Amino acid sequence: MRSRLRMTALGFGLILTLPAGVTVAAEADIQLFGKPVGTENAYACYIRKYSKAHLASHPDQNVRDMMVLVDSHMDEEGAGRQYILGMTVNFRYLKQTFSTYGGCSAGSDGKQALHCGIDCYGGTIGVRIKDEKSILIDIPYGARVAEDYFEEERSDLPQGAKFGSDDKLFRLDRTDLSSCLPLANSDEAKAALAAH
Repeated sequence: MRSRLRMTALGFGLILTLPAGVTVAAEADIQLFGKPVGTENAYACYIRKYSKAHLASHPDQNVRDMMVLVDSHMDEEGAGRQYILGMTVNFRYLKQTFSTYGGCSAGSDGKQALHCGIDCYGGTIGVRIKDEKSILIDIPYGARVAEDYFEEERSDLPQGAKFGSDDKLFRLDRTDLSSCLPLANSDEAKAALAAH
């Protein structure tokens, strides 16, 4: 798209330059979603399930598996592309799944694709691109999770329902969108994920 705009501008004797932040964000979107997204709604699903051997060699890691859905759309009022991050985690000694959600802004420093704030001051999560199939999730100070995010928040989560001292950085791999159906927070998102 950028090269087509540049060629058109040069054909008319104009010089067209895009702001650096726009260029970085557009390139990160292509890597994050696996394709150019234009003005369409876009979704990306990433998962990691840790083996018993991995967990045995990382005794301070409390996360057993993690799933992340990035749900993105263009704002109808012209505020640009919007991002929502949904995450589920299973902790080492607990059977139930915990979740968290937050709004994100596109990174403009070339290091992080997204900077996400968990709702109601629940911490921050960073998303970095590792390669064309993987992302890195940064949770430097932990993040608040809930057993059922769509019900009233509970303060009496079971012991062990928190990020451990070795739960700061995670590599997750892209997977089929339908795998992230549990994280869809609208009928439109559910239909889009189910179609893939």
